[in-house]
Amino acid sequence: MRKSSITTFEMLDYFVRISGEKPALKQDSRQLSYAQWNEQSLVVANALAKSGIGPGDRVAVLTFNRIEQFVILYATMKLGAVYVPVNYRLAPAEFKYILNQSESKAIFIESDELTEKIESIADETSLSTFVRLDDSESLNGRWQSFSSLISKQDQTPVDFEPKPDTPVYQMYTSGTTGFPKGVIVTQQQSAAFVVHSLWIPPRVDAGKPHLAVAPIFHAGALCSSIMALCAGRPVHILKDFNPQVVVEELVKEKIADVMLVPAMLHAILQYVPNLHQYDFGHLEKIIYGASPITVDVLERSMKAFGCCFQQGFGMTETVASATALTADDHLKAINGRPELLRSCGRAGLFVDIKIVDTLSRQELPQGEIGEIAVRAPHVMEGYSKQPEKTAEVLDEDGWYYSGDGGYIDQDGYVFIKDRIKDMIVSGGENVYPAEVENVLMSHPDIIDVAVIGLPDEKFGEAVVAICVASPDAGLDPAKMIEYCRAHIAGYKIPRRYERIETLPRNPSGKILKRELRDQFL
Repeated sequence: MRKSSITTFEMLDYFVRISGEKPALKQDSRQLSYAQWNEQSLVVANALAKSGIGPGDRVAVLTFNRIEQFVILYATMKLGAVYVPVNYRLAPAEFKYILNQSESKAIFIESDELTEKIESIADETSLSTFVRLDDSESLNGRWQSFSSLISKQDQTPVDFEPKPDTPVYQMYTSGTTGFPKGVIVTQQQSAAFVVHSLWIPPRVDAGKPHLAVAPIFHAGALCSSIMALCAGRPVHILKDFNPQVVVEELVKEKIADVMLVPAMLHAILQYVPNLHQYDFGHLEKIIYGASPITVDVLERSMKAFGCCFQQGFGMTETVASATALTADDHLKAINGRPELLRSCGRAGLFVDIKIVDTLSRQELPQGEIGEIAVRAPHVMEGYSKQPEKTAEVLDEDGWYYSGDGGYIDQDGYVFIKDRIKDMIVSGGENVYPAEVENVLMSHPDIIDVAVIGLPDEKFGEAVVAICVASPDAGLDPAKMIEYCRAHIAGYKIPRRYERIETLPRNPSGKILKRELRDQFL
């Protein structure tokens, strides 16, 4: 009997069957057809199974953007295992927390530097299978290479069929306490996101390539790539972001669409000379989001590329997207409604959005600012092993309470005003002040501190530390940065340090960060 719900696995399997020899993945000179992708994934799935990995087991992947990420993703789907992408910018203590919280049994990793970090904490984790994605000659006893793994050539079909509620991936997003939360997304939720996204006009035809350049450990890059593959479109992969390389790849490979964070758009405008001389006639759409964008950068980008632009508002918990500011909306903005460029669009297909009072969660009248709540079939299953945290943001009726403040206008456009949870989005990365404040408070010269986000032309927001320091402390930024580097990822470290006599607080002791933002703008 036909199942009532679709899965992402079924979508991928369909294109493996009908488009086997057509390209699926490309990076530099390497290319895999859909059939070759399927074959390599079967080999990896069987190798993992022989290592004791089965349904529900977590498989961590720690790497720059690589073709192998998608091979491993498809392999874990075939096994019913759960793909755990990990941010390679984190510190060893952060890796340890994620690996233990997820109870990952296997890890795929790239580079000597990352291997050393994992080696320093490996014996304190549940890891039992260790695979290097590059062909390093310095592998010790517990590590094996990916090339040797797939050379075993065992393509026996795996006896597992993913169900709609089978988890696809577990992706970590920082919490306001500084402890990451593992967002679980199922086959059905991932498939619902694909359908939701494919219906945002203009749709890109099958066969036309998508470019993955944002880090694939993030929901936006991973899910936009899954969406392309589920539509029969090849995904071209860049290891990391370089403005000149991105532009050349767009032209050389005749890329049809790409997802870029605003900081990337700004960097391209700033660092690519003679951008107007490139022919972007094949480029149909640029999708942007993940952090604030200035109207100036957006308008200059639209002029430079001459293609459709699309923005989305979402988070890891909503599988990257809930709203869409479509290409038509951007045209409306140019032709008389400029305020729309400050909007994140309207609710997408199958999505309900409402604005509620943060405390009572009662819906507010149109135009009033409150917390943005989202209900959609692609909202997460929940946080891994954190039912209390899940219950705080996800109610019995399926509403996810985002912690973001905003309002909806008379035409249904959503405008974000502030982040209720004080999260900072810098260069597309989420930074939670509490985590950074905890590190700074451990420094002997710091008496009190508040970490805030301030507008930044390059990164959207800059991480800024407002410090109450000891009277004889120099508060040297270079030394503070070096101190932080041992404890947290580089993108979380404040580069700007301001001194203040005392932090403003309300009667209950909460720091009034809005006052600090106004003071140090």
